[in-house]
Amino acid sequence: MNLHQLQENFESLAAEDPLWTVLSDDAKRGGKWDLEEFYATGRAVIDDLESRLDKLGKPLGGGAAIDFGCGVGRLTFPLSQRFQTCYGIDISRSMVEFASNQKERGPNCTFIENTTTRLHRLENASIDLIYSAIVFQHIAPRYTREYLKEFSRLLKPGGLLVFQLPSHLDPDYPENQKPFRLLKKRLFYQLKVLKQRMAKILPFIRSESFFEMNAIHRDRLVPFLYKQCGLEVLDQQDFPAAGLAWKSYLYVTQRES
Repeated sequence: MNLHQLQENFESLAAEDPLWTVLSDDAKRGGKWDLEEFYATGRAVIDDLESRLDKLGKPLGGGAAIDFGCGVGRLTFPLSQRFQTCYGIDISRSMVEFASNQKERGPNCTFIENTTTRLHRLENASIDLIYSAIVFQHIAPRYTREYLKEFSRLLKPGGLLVFQLPSHLDPDYPENQKPFRLLKKRLFYQLKVLKQRMAKILPFIRSESFFEMNAIHRDRLVPFLYKQCGLEVLDQQDFPAAGLAWKSYLYVTQRES
């Protein structure tokens, strides 16, 4: 789906259940997340990020950071405790408004609605760290590549981009052993997008918002990061945030000095 459709989907999902849209635990669907419990899960994620970077000799902290695909600020607020300034960026206006109403959790946070692959409000070489998890799997690869190039523009020399992205379907997962599994998934999403478009023209057609799953194989992604973005991949770590069917990785990359 294109970015406009992506925005519409997330606005619809956020209107129904913003916390579940960010962290989709089936047991919490239907407004069952406790707000404090929800935000506590973000602290654990950033603690884990800090531990991963420490093992690479890259301390978590500095002047400015970005939480890309911030939603309601679940990761932005704990990330902001390590930086002087932290930007939460999301395609959904209602998510950004929700996060902004929680500013007491991180007074040094600024939340930005952004609906294009350009982050015009931020200057070249102004950011020490960009972090993104459980985001790019919902964005079409053609846009993900543009965002990655834009992140390279924003990072200071030596700055870090750390992000999660599925690479491919896990061949050992039983459901993936069915013939044409990936092709069927692609067709399924295309039909959902078509139904959404038709629903705007024909009101008797009902269409539901949905999460689209996307991937870029790491064998293609790593050369792209180096050649097109000037980013050195320091590590590729297993990061099973896309569900059991996918092989997913956390990429730790650094802007060339």
